[in-house]
Amino acid sequence: MRTAHFCHFLSVKLGVVLLPLVFVGCAVSEPRFEIDLVNSTLPTRKALLKGEIKEALAFYEAEARQAEKKAAASWFPEQDWVVATVAYREASVAARQSGQLQKAITHAEKALVAAEKTTNPTHQVRAVIELIGANNAVRNFDRARELTDKGLEIAQKSHLNWWLGSLYSQLGGDLSRRGEYTEAVEAFSQALYLAEASLRVARKRSSNELLTTRTGVVMRLTSLGNAYGRAGQLDQALEQYERAFSSIREWALKYPYEPRLYEAIGELYLEQNNFAQAFESFTKALSIAESQQIPTEISSASRNIADVLWRTGKPDEAIPHYQRAIQQIESIRSVLEAEKFRQSYFEGQLHAYVRITNALLLSGKPEEAFNYSERARSRVFLDVLGSRVQLARVKGGVLEEERALQERIAGLKARLASESEEEGIEGIDRGGLARELRETEKAYTAFLEKVRKQDREQASLIAVEPLTLGEVQQLLDPGTTLIEYFVTERGIFIWVVEKEKLQFQRVALPKEDLGNSVKTLRESIFSLGEKNKFNEASALLYKQLIEPLLPQITGKELIIVPHDVLHYLPFHALLSPDGRYLIEKYPVYYLSSASLLQFVKEKRKAGGEKVLAFGNPDLGDPEKNLEYAELEAEEVKNVYPQSTVYVKKEASEEKSKSFSPTYDILHFATHAQLNEDDPLSSAVLLAKEDKEDGRLEVREIFGLDLKANLVVLSGCDTGLGKLSTGDELVGLTRAFIYAGTPSVVASLWSVDDSSTAHLMASFYRNLKTMSKVEALRQAQLELIRGEGRSDMLARRGVGGIGKLGETVKSESTSQNPTSISTSHPYFWAPFILVGDGK
Repeated sequence: MRTAHFCHFLSVKLGVVLLPLVFVGCAVSEPRFEIDLVNSTLPTRKALLKGEIKEALAFYEAEARQAEKKAAASWFPEQDWVVATVAYREASVAARQSGQLQKAITHAEKALVAAEKTTNPTHQVRAVIELIGANNAVRNFDRARELTDKGLEIAQKSHLNWWLGSLYSQLGGDLSRRGEYTEAVEAFSQALYLAEASLRVARKRSSNELLTTRTGVVMRLTSLGNAYGRAGQLDQALEQYERAFSSIREWALKYPYEPRLYEAIGELYLEQNNFAQAFESFTKALSIAESQQIPTEISSASRNIADVLWRTGKPDEAIPHYQRAIQQIESIRSVLEAEKFRQSYFEGQLHAYVRITNALLLSGKPEEAFNYSERARSRVFLDVLGSRVQLARVKGGVLEEERALQERIAGLKARLASESEEEGIEGIDRGGLARELRETEKAYTAFLEKVRKQDREQASLIAVEPLTLGEVQQLLDPGTTLIEYFVTERGIFIWVVEKEKLQFQRVALPKEDLGNSVKTLRESIFSLGEKNKFNEASALLYKQLIEPLLPQITGKELIIVPHDVLHYLPFHALLSPDGRYLIEKYPVYYLSSASLLQFVKEKRKAGGEKVLAFGNPDLGDPEKNLEYAELEAEEVKNVYPQSTVYVKKEASEEKSKSFSPTYDILHFATHAQLNEDDPLSSAVLLAKEDKEDGRLEVREIFGLDLKANLVVLSGCDTGLGKLSTGDELVGLTRAFIYAGTPSVVASLWSVDDSSTAHLMASFYRNLKTMSKVEALRQAQLELIRGEGRSDMLARRGVGGIGKLGETVKSESTSQNPTSISTSHPYFWAPFILVGDGK
């Protein structure tokens, strides 16, 4: 179905190595039904090429649904299932291009289901290939590998050599990703053999098919060269690259193969520490990318040149090249960029931020380095958001204007990425397209300036808009110390910021070791009978992360700005050599970035006493019943008589959306699920009612319009297994802050609801006379002193500790469970205050 122009567009957008199968949707021959659908959707395909992706997606979705209905009612449904397969497959492509990655997977799954109801295995293979791409887009590589194996089995059995070659390319990419380079060479060699065989057939067919097949040969030569290089076979790698160059010149393939080949060669030389040859190759790549005006290649070539300068001891010279790469990265929110620029952020974009931060520090510029730390956080959060949230304070068609400009820019970039214009679409010379792109980007810049004047916070969720160090210092309250951490592969950068001064520390702690330490601490928290394990892990992290900073800390309160895996660490529970926790010395609260200070301070409100509380909602699962959550909600009402409390079936998502905007404090005594793979699907769990499914998701929270001074989430659940970059924690709290509240109390793990009820009751009593951070601190100190009620401990059994009075079953401890008190960090340490502490 895909024409050469469209396939080439996808191959340009998605890259060569990680997703080497992107051109494989271009069939050498197409079934009659698919030709009919192509003809009927040509205007939509033109719209897709122009960046009007929303219209294309809606069209394909409607076509697919209609075909499904017809198939269900037909005695001979084959043709309708084919149409449904094709439409769902194309809807998946459009969804990926618009950043709707979960929808892309859903549509690709439906395409495969429909394809399996046809008699033609080609449809199954193509649906499998699209589903592989959708899973790669969300970095679900294990699922993608399963699908690759399935596709290979179907293609081999049915002798579908074109698609077989594409699947071998996918297999080679997966093997390379896993470091199995010898096997990757074999897979790419097989893919190349099949592509060259297809080339002999394609010469007898249309020019579009010939172009598509030639493109495939060049891409597979490049991928094979990359695999040889990573396998340490330099001569064989260079041989494949030279063959690719020869093919490009012979066939006059101009975009973007030459710059990518030069980059691949440069990376190969860089791995060999041949810096002179690497620099020459990257410089050639940059020159061609600039002459052809290819933004993504300009960015990557600039970054690679900077890396060479960095590694040859020239950090000052590297800085402007990193700046140029970052400028390209930040030019527009990445919703419509290639998946590799959205989902592979930590393998690409963040690298530039880390290196420029390091280079600035080595150059004696800690202030500028701090600024790039903030820029990196902003970029990451925009990548998490994509286009998948509906913002609350959209004024005067701002959202529609932004999307229109984004789509126009993406469409122009796509057309610049094209080898030739599709037949039937008026051609525009590359110079004219480039001028139009520059003009549209200027219009986007002007648009951002307009939004910035209206609502700076909204602008911060559209483009990179961090504060500078000086602006942060102006916002800091006297007597407050802000500590900002930035995790890199080899160590941690730490800035200690106060109203009038800045200090910088570098801690030589590899990221892998840090992650293991954080994981050990969190796991030890659940071994209630072996507190010594927690003490050891906590004391070690205190020594690494807090102790070096003590000489520079003069404030009476601490704001912690974590990064990466540190989002999962309860800093306030770190144990000092004198046996006291950090919280016993300082009130501690948290921010996801220092730039958030401007918004939480703006949202400070006079403390009201109207509380909306939800307790123990009916989730339809007895295992999720929270016995003490109802008591917790009622305790809030005892302190604040104006409270409205909903429990069980009444504690619904619908009520939370309807009533939340009119209350001063929102309290959720319920479970919250945090999803590191899709942070925007993290949700507060409530009862189902009418049309609502009971999941108040992060993407929905962004759309609320809150007046609350405080939101309390007393049951967040971050698992103890995989600790990612903390995006799900940041997303949940940031959503509530954007929606209108300056402060969010959340938890870093799911705790016993009885002790939580006790802590929350104390917190709300304290809140009558204390600041938020001090109210939470005093409630935690009460538990640390063991003043919690004995009837509110470990009622349901926690971490190997049975109910009070029961025999301990854990083999790892012989301690009597009745001696466990609320002083154990498990009970009080998970609770953190994010945002404004006042």
